[in-house]
Amino acid sequence: MGDPAAMAQGRQQNDLSQDVTAALWEKYRGGKPTECPNDSWPLALSVDAGSSYRFVCTHCGTASPWFDAGASGIQVRNVPPAAEPDYGD
Repeated sequence: MGDPAAMAQGRQQNDLSQDVTAALWEKYRGGKPTECPNDSWPLALSVDAGSSYRFVCTHCGTASPWFDAGASGIQVRNVPPAAEPDYGD
């Protein structure tokens, strides 16, 4: 296995843009397989309880933002950044 910190850093640098995500969604909706633009491995589609979606590469972990889909395309969900931990300094 690789270094988890390095793998997480790579994923952060390789997250998919909204434009790439929209193109992948259209391809998926058209019944075609979706592949990671970074390594051509298959993308998994995650669905949350609120009917939002997210593509994640099954190999490298590259991921799209969470998004909602409708007739007019996708709408990326605004997810606030994680709060910095308070260590009581």
